[in-house]
Amino acid sequence: MNKEFIKKMVKAERYRYEAIKEILPETIRKKVEQLEQDAISVLKDTAMEIMKEDANKETKKNSTKKVNIEFS
Repeated sequence: MNKEFIKKMVKAERYRYEAIKEILPETIRKKVEQLEQDAISVLKDTAMEIMKEDANKETKKNSTKKVNIEFS
């Protein structure tokens, strides 16, 4: 697909979502915005944990070990 088409479709969906939020009652809109913030926070925390796990795996893979060799 054309990249410009995809960008415009995503932008259109964002505007549609914002328009729907604007017609919601104030109390519900605030709850939706809080839910969005909580979801973003969870996603950030999850991404950070995944990055930490990957870093730990790479550290373990790159560590050196002492090897004893006996000559007879």
